[in-house]
Amino acid sequence: MLAGLFALPDGGLPKFIWLSAAFSVFNTIQCIVAPLGMTRKIYSQQPQQVTPLTSHVFAAWTALSAVLRYQCSFNMSNALVYDITFWSYVIASTHFVSEIVVYKTIKFPGPVISTFCVAITSILWMIKDRDVYIH
Repeated sequence: MLAGLFALPDGGLPKFIWLSAAFSVFNTIQCIVAPLGMTRKIYSQQPQQVTPLTSHVFAAWTALSAVLRYQCSFNMSNALVYDITFWSYVIASTHFVSEIVVYKTIKFPGPVISTFCVAITSILWMIKDRDVYIH
C-alpha cells in the first residue's frame, strides 16, 4: 500500500527529475554545512565574491528547487507544477550562463558542467514530453 504512495509515474523523465531533486538536497546541505567549499569552486573566477551569506541564499534557492522537482516527479500531470519546475530549470541555466558569459565568475567547463547539463537536459526533455504528461 505504501509503495503506491511513492511510485513515480511511468517514463524516464519523472525519475530524472526525482534524481535532480535528490542532488539538489545534497547541494543545499553542502551550501549550509560548508558554505565556502563547493560554491567557491563553482564561482572560481571570482571566489572572493562567495561569502557564507551568498552560499546560504544559494542554499535557499536550491532547497526550493528541490521541493519543486520532488513534487513534479510525483505529479507530472499537474500542469502548474510541471510548468513551474520547467521554469526553475530555465532560471537556473540562465543564471549559470550569465555568470559564465556576462559576469565571468564561472570557468566553463568546470564544476558547473554537471549542473548545466542537468538543467539543459531537463528543459529539452520537459519540452519534448510535455504532451505525454499534461493532457
